[in-house]
Amino acid sequence: MTIDSSFNWPEIRRIAGPCIRPGGPVLTERALEACGLPRGSRVGDIGCGGGETLEHLERTGVYRSVGLDYSEPLLGEAVPRLGSGRLVRGRAEALPFKKGSFDALFCECVLSILGDRITPLREFARVLKEGGFLIVSDVFGQGGPGQERLEEKSQRLLAKGLFTKADLLGFLTRLGFSLLLWEEHERLLKEFVARMILAGVSLPYPWACRQGQERKKTDRPGISYFLLVALKTGGRFSASRKQRGR
Repeated sequence: MTIDSSFNWPEIRRIAGPCIRPGGPVLTERALEACGLPRGSRVGDIGCGGGETLEHLERTGVYRSVGLDYSEPLLGEAVPRLGSGRLVRGRAEALPFKKGSFDALFCECVLSILGDRITPLREFARVLKEGGFLIVSDVFGQGGPGQERLEEKSQRLLAKGLFTKADLLGFLTRLGFSLLLWEEHERLLKEFVARMILAGVSLPYPWACRQGQERKKTDRPGISYFLLVALKTGGRFSASRKQRGR
């Protein structure tokens, strides 16, 4: 998992609170409600960091949780938070799990700070069961057509680009996902970035794009924040689920 390691993540965590992401457990719970997972479902958190989402999953007493992160220090922070949850060190680009291992996967504020944002999505599709759920929350680009594009030859996002909604949903459709929920939460992103600015903390790219916009008070298109829940259908429409949020 190639991420920017030059930032003081413990300091960002101190300012942001237990969850280094807009919305925190509120959006996590919103996604769980949309999924309606049965008791005993195996749920993974890719890029679990210090274990905030895993701790929330354990508190429900409903799920079997597995967290993956490449950072040993962050995994060390997660250990005392968990009782039965399993922690694994690994990369989102090469998940150390068998095909069809999970009923649901969380990926919260991780894709946007990876160098390769396409391979992880393929891996998510591989390790999810048919009928499993993918839950992603992150920043996305609001630019016009062609400003953020997928390079078809390498299947990698441009180094300084972001997914647009159309890019992301189009690629997930090709991987066999059907959209269940799409929500935009720009207010939560603005509040999160404002706390960082007031605390004098610099955020990693691409979050710094929004940070710059807030300082300049510009209204030009930039980035916003989304919550997505998608159902793995294997490319076939699931008649038992109605799509929402388009």
